[in-house]
This record gives sequence, C-alpha cells and structure tokens, in this order.
Amino acid sequence: MFVLKGDIVTNGSILNDAFVQITDSKITYVGDAQPKSDAPLYEVNGFICPGFTDIHIHGVDGFDFMDKGAFQDISALLPKYGVTSYLATSRTAPISDIRQFLEEAKLHSNTFNKAKMLGVHLEGPWISPSYSGAQSKDYIRKFSKTDLEELIMPYAEIINKITLAPEELDDFSNIKALEDLDIQASAGHTNATIEEIGEAIAYGLRSLTHTFNAMSPIHHRTPGTAAAALYYDDLFCEIITDGVHIHPMMIELLYRTKRKEKMILISDCTGYNKLPDGAYDLRGKELKRTGNQVTLKNGTLAGSAITLDKGIKYVVENCHIPLADAVFMATETPISVVGTEKKLGRIEAGYEADLVILDRELEVEKTIINGKLIYEGV
Repeated sequence: MFVLKGDIVTNGSILNDAFVQITDSKITYVGDAQPKSDAPLYEVNGFICPGFTDIHIHGVDGFDFMDKGAFQDISALLPKYGVTSYLATSRTAPISDIRQFLEEAKLHSNTFNKAKMLGVHLEGPWISPSYSGAQSKDYIRKFSKTDLEELIMPYAEIINKITLAPEELDDFSNIKALEDLDIQASAGHTNATIEEIGEAIAYGLRSLTHTFNAMSPIHHRTPGTAAAALYYDDLFCEIITDGVHIHPMMIELLYRTKRKEKMILISDCTGYNKLPDGAYDLRGKELKRTGNQVTLKNGTLAGSAITLDKGIKYVVENCHIPLADAVFMATETPISVVGTEKKLGRIEAGYEADLVILDRELEVEKTIINGKLIYEGV
C-alpha cells in the first residue's frame, strides 16, 4: 500500500493537492484528506493521471503488431509513453497475415507488468480503394459471408473494432451482424456520403477512424464522411494529434463540436516513432521521415510517428484544449468505446491502479500498472 499526493487529473477535472491511495492492484481512496494509514506517502510535483488507452496503434519503437512475435515487446514498451491499455491494430494485408495477427493476439496473455491488450482493431481490408491512404490497394476486398464466418467469427472474442468503408458493403445489415458479435464498426478509409453514414448509423455504426484523414471531405454541396463527423452527435471520432495529419484549428473545431465525451485521441503510431530523419525501405514500403511526418515515396502520409503522450501535449499547447479534457479523451472516452468490463480510465476507488505521472511539461515521468511502478524516467 502507498499514497500519492498531488494534482489528480480525472473525470474531466483537476483535484488540486489531493490524495490517492493504492492497495495491491486497486485504487482504494481518492480525496482531499490524507488517508489514515501508515502507508508511505509520495508527493508528486506534476500531474497524476489515469493510464492512457490507445485504441488505434500499430506498433512502437520499430515493432509492429503484424510482425511475428511482437505483442509482448510492444506491451512492454508502451508504459514509457504512459499507455497502460490498448487495442492492437492491424492493417490491410493478405488474409493469411491477418489470420496470423489474430492468432497471435488470441494467444497473447496480459502479464502483470506490461500494458494491457483490451482486444484488437482490424483496420481493413474492407475499405475503399479511393481512400486507401498508405494501405495496400492490392489486398482491399469486399466484405463477404466467408470473411464473416471464417475470419471474424472464430476470433470474435478478441476483435473489438473493425474499420471499414460502409459504402463498399453489399448490405448495411453486415454492420448489424458485427454488432451482434459485440464488434463495433468504424467508418474509415471511406468514400461514403453523409447520407450513407447516417444509414450506417441506423444499423449500428458507432465511430469514425482517424477523422478527416482518408475519408470523403467536407463539401457544401456533396458532404462526405468528414462532414458526418460534425453532423451526427452520437458518432465517436478518433483523431490523430501529431501536428501533421490535422491542422490544429480543425482539431479544435472537432473538439468544440463533439466535446470530450465523443472525441478520442489516438496515436496511429506505426512503430516509426524512433526513426531518425531519412529514407527507408521497411516492410516492403519506401518511406521517408521528416520531423513528425512519415510518407510513402509518393508523398502519402504513412501513419503517425508519435505516441499518445505527445498527442495529449500537442492539443493542450496548440488547440486550446484544457489538460483535464485532453486526458479524458485519452482515458475515459476510449474506454467507453471499447466497452471493457475492467474498471479503467479513471482515478476512483475500486478502479484498477493504472496511473501515469506527468511532469509540469507534460512529459511522462512514471507509469504504474496494477499498483506497481513499471516505468520511471531517467
């Protein structure tokens, strides 16, 4: 048992000079008064936050979830970026590769001292060739009954989310079929009109994948999926906050429209976060990194090169978003979308003791998982 004292950021607010008591793997007290116990007290000069949850991440530090045997490595690395839980995200690839990814995810066990996998996010291959982005067009396919029965249903217990293009479905009832398996459909890499998104919502579509990127745009006569993000109140909207994918004023516009309860900060990190600037040939792709920007040879953005902690810092410093709301969008909102039975994303008695301590510059100082100090910065 131990107690932390400091500014606690949770539930969309900051509790100044408050106390949080951790007993074994649980939070057992949060409040203004120091708990009456002999537990060691540690004063925090920065901010005590819930552990971050990244529901759209492909890898980190050179590892990719679709690389054989990468799950344990990525889970061990994520705590230094404040990420304590995540959805392992795939990419459009041959079905055999996706099945291997799913098989490894199914066998992956959450160990006590690593970030927790809450499920997987299949990003494709059921997307639009018109908005494939850096995804390989060679493996884009139509959603079929065979895909549902032979690829999705055997792994339904670990698949949490599937990014697809609704307009490419032969029947929107396929979205309902996924919902019946407790799998959420998210529109992404899509050329859907605003009306098609509205129809998909009626069948169970819940969210948009990396909003504004790789989707039909806002247009005053033919509004597309990007316009749907602003129009439909119930849609959850992921957003990449690396200062490259989205102009800061567009991030702020989405925040003003969706508020913290419907906007989700994601990294979309492709594992290239530690690459020095230069040209590379990685996983069969010619890439170039310049600052935070990673592109294909033709200039197409190839995912993000930041981690979620950097995205939180970016929106606070550049998008007029309060720290409490930024943290909420990286903790409580993604957890509400994932729908896990685990008590995560909040600093409250009864919740799992997954915490991140940020310094005053919003850099990760320490990460605690299940009540154990897992990462401590130099």
